[in-house]
Amino acid sequence: MNSIILKPDTPPVRAAEAYARSVSSPMLFNHVMRCYHFADLFAKKHQVAADQELLFLSAVLHDLGFTSSVPGQNRFEIEGAEAARQFLLEHGVSDERAWKVWHNIALHVGDLNLFKDDATRMLQYGILYDITGLPAGFELDAQAVDDVVQHYPRLGFKQGFLELFENEFERKQPYPHRFHMCACIEHHRTGQLNIPVPQAFFNSAPFAD
Repeated sequence: MNSIILKPDTPPVRAAEAYARSVSSPMLFNHVMRCYHFADLFAKKHQVAADQELLFLSAVLHDLGFTSSVPGQNRFEIEGAEAARQFLLEHGVSDERAWKVWHNIALHVGDLNLFKDDATRMLQYGILYDITGLPAGFELDAQAVDDVVQHYPRLGFKQGFLELFENEFERKQPYPHRFHMCACIEHHRTGQLNIPVPQAFFNSAPFAD
């Protein structure tokens, strides 16, 4: 096994990986695994001594809300965060650490995690790297990225991930998500707020599919 795809080896890590694999499509499972490895690459690049177990648990469980194993009506990141916390508590993870994972998952949609502790920021970089483009200065070693993608292929991720969101909206009506107050004010104040086209957002990721 290439050293770039090694991961922490603890009972919670093994259980979380098996759980995520069992409830996710291959496309979604490969995504969450790539997010961990990209986050780990960012941690190494920025010389951050991240808690590897916490980083892995947060990454591999962060999209549980998109799976049929989490059928609640709250938006996917909230449902997924709660499912992850309960799973970790059942597998011997302390309440404090389980809540840290909950926060990492519940706040990963948006930019709040970019202003938190080092490990959480690395997690967010890893997620963003797999989904969309990042600004200059956030490049990763091309060979290392290729190793991760070869081990966890994207499997049509850009289109497949958009379809997960579309299914989420169709399943939960009215959709329980509020616009940020600042976005609402700017939209009504000037009418010039730039709302990106979702497919263009996903297509900006530095991958073919």
